[in-house]
Amino acid sequence: MTNRFSDCTSLLKDHKVLETLSEFSPEFVGSIPIGVDLPQSDIDIICELRPSILKVLESFSSYPGFQLSEKILGNVSSIICRFRLGSEKVEIVTQNISPQKQIAYQHMIIEEKILKDKGETFRLSILEKKKEGKNTEAAFAELLGLEGDPYSSLLEYGEKK
Repeated sequence: MTNRFSDCTSLLKDHKVLETLSEFSPEFVGSIPIGVDLPQSDIDIICELRPSILKVLESFSSYPGFQLSEKILGNVSSIICRFRLGSEKVEIVTQNISPQKQIAYQHMIIEEKILKDKGETFRLSILEKKKEGKNTEAAFAELLGLEGDPYSSLLEYGEKK
C-alpha cells in the first residue's frame, strides 16, 4: 500500500506547487495529511492572500481543469484556485489570514490530535462516515457526539481539549 500523503507531497514537489506559492506561506492541509482521505479527496493547500497572489495562481492556468473563483468561507473572503495534477485534484484557498490561523488548518490540527488520542478504530470509523457521504468535519462531529454546526463545534471541542 502506498502512502498517499507522500505521493501527493512528491507530486506537489515535482510540479513545484509549494515552491511557486512559497511567498504566501502555503500549508498542505485537509484529510490527506492526517490519513482520513478517500480516493477522490482533493489536495488542499491554504495560503495567505496578498496582492501578488492572483498572478502566481494564474501560473497554474496551463493545468487541466484550472478555475479561479472568489467565495466567502467561514465569513472570510477567499480566492480559490482549482486544477488537476495527473489524477489528483488540487484546491488552493487563499485568505487574508495567516495560514496557521485559518479554519482549515485549525480543523486539521484538532482532528490530528483526536485521531492520535482515539486510535485506528476511530480513524476507520471516520472513513466509513466519509464513504457514506459525510465530509470530514461532519464525520468527526457525529462520532464525537457534537451538536450544532460541525465546523464550529469541532473548533469548540478542540479549544476545550
